[in-house]
Amino acid sequence: MKGYLKDIEAVFFDVRDTLGVVDRKGHLVKYKPTTDQLLEAMKQSIGLRIGLITNLPDNVSREDGVQMVKEVGIWDFLDPKGFITNKEAGAEKPQAGIYEYAARQMGLSPDKCLFVGENLIEVIGAHAAGMRAVLKPFPPGREFLQKSIKAQAPNEKSSGRLSELILEEEHLIAKRIVICAAKIGERLRNGEDPTQGGQPLLRPMSMLVWLTNNFIDPFHHRKEEEVLAPFGVMLGLDPNQVGFISLDHEQGRNYFRGLDIALRRVRAGDSGAVREFSHLLSGMVDLYQSHGKKEDDEIFKKIGDLLTDSDDALMVDLMSRIGPVDITLYLAAIANMEKDLGL
Repeated sequence: MKGYLKDIEAVFFDVRDTLGVVDRKGHLVKYKPTTDQLLEAMKQSIGLRIGLITNLPDNVSREDGVQMVKEVGIWDFLDPKGFITNKEAGAEKPQAGIYEYAARQMGLSPDKCLFVGENLIEVIGAHAAGMRAVLKPFPPGREFLQKSIKAQAPNEKSSGRLSELILEEEHLIAKRIVICAAKIGERLRNGEDPTQGGQPLLRPMSMLVWLTNNFIDPFHHRKEEEVLAPFGVMLGLDPNQVGFISLDHEQGRNYFRGLDIALRRVRAGDSGAVREFSHLLSGMVDLYQSHGKKEDDEIFKKIGDLLTDSDDALMVDLMSRIGPVDITLYLAAIANMEKDLGL
């Protein structure tokens, strides 16, 4: 391997599952903090020009792709000629043409370029095109050593800590689930039969129950918020300020269990269970709308204010270890549920 990367002038990254998760059309959820750390090191410490090589589906334009990476702050790392898609290249990874086109756009020969991606076939394709290439681990995170994370500028509702930002962004995911729950409840209250029609409501109802039992409770509740709150208490937060978290979670679990049972009764043909499912949804939606707002606006900031840079890095690393190894499955389920509900 000695000299393998000698004379490299540019590095091209894959996007999906290498720098983040694409959970729906034109929307990227960037890995934090590893994506920014990786790109900053390549540009500042190693001095390479940075590009992206991505295959966009038929229903996503190049302009959509540009906007996708701009929204998450990746665009600022890129060389002006570094955003390469299959649309203008006339070839898709792993075909040699797209890698050769990317190198030409940078004014380089392929052997002066490095490709980094999580897909082995695409890495081999880059090799075949004359580029050097490295396979990046997926899911990400373990290839980085834990180090202190400098806080961003705080404001009235944010401590500037990355752990707070991650939890608030997870609330955006949870909010999508709550919005779906509200829509299902609305349609049930309007008298819709969940087992009838061109797109039966039973499918999104089932997805909702699956997500509450397999994503919200085991990961977001038990392995993140219920770890962070005691951590804040350990640092000096008043236990009375976070006591509502475990109580609300226990109430939520009871709603989840009730929805699970009611759904099984609906499937068994019990018409009365439809009304009960709707009532349980109303309670769940009301609970999590107020619960999430209080955590975002008050508790997460109070905990973040107590963290040092090293504490914040520790929390981010801890959340990456105890949370789901890969959230792609859950984001895809949410996107499918939204599609079924016309959201």
